Amino acid sequence: MIKKINYLFVFVLLLICTGCFEIVEEVNLNDDGSGKVTLTLNLSRSRTKINSLMLLDSVNNYKVPTEKEIRKHFSDIVKKVKSTEEISNVANSIDLENYIFTLSCHFNNVEALNTVVSNFSSKEEAKRIKNHKHFSYNTSEQLFTRSYHYDLANEIKKTKMEDREVFKTASITTIYRFPKPIVFAKNDAAKISKSKKAIMLKVSAQDIINQKKSIKNQITLQK
Repeated sequence: MIKKINYLFVFVLLLICTGCFEIVEEVNLNDDGSGKVTLTLNLSRSRTKINSLMLLDSVNNYKVPTEKEIRKHFSDIVKKVKSTEEISNVANSIDLENYIFTLSCHFNNVEALNTVVSNFSSKEEAKRIKNHKHFSYNTSEQLFTRSYHYDLANEIKKTKMEDREVFKTASITTIYRFPKPIVFAKNDAAKISKSKKAIMLKVSAQDIINQKKSIKNQITLQK
């Protein structure tokens, strides 16, 4: 039986099978907890293979979506984000020549930011985000926290071996910018900029699966 694909990121991962992709998460945070987030899925390094796979009906028993279906699903996600309270200035772009998907918006508080992120997840994961929060910001302590509660290793075990190949060259990059200097970052793999007002962390999906590294971080800002 051909399996239907319900989420944009999931369908892309299965579509490219052994390709290379990068997820980039950028957050510009203001003093009051408002800010701007930009989420990017970049599959440009796999575009040749994706173009070939798009000619097929299915890959590893997964239905290959048409360009029209890709655009519609991404549009549905954008609509959900636009309807989220405390969210404004939603912008998005789809480059199906290079396979780059981008969505950005302004949020009035970190709670709204968590809701935006949940729109890219399954219903189960969305509930987990709501309960545990991917992002939090304590204004009095000047503490910004990026959490991660998804058991990726366990989910990978449920997939076929050929579907797992996609994660060998995948990576996640997080970039956070602040109005005040960073005093301390708990994740040793993160790199703080010379200005002390930005921090970047790039982690391979394979390291996350093997629990060697994590995108979790606690960042303390100057009071």
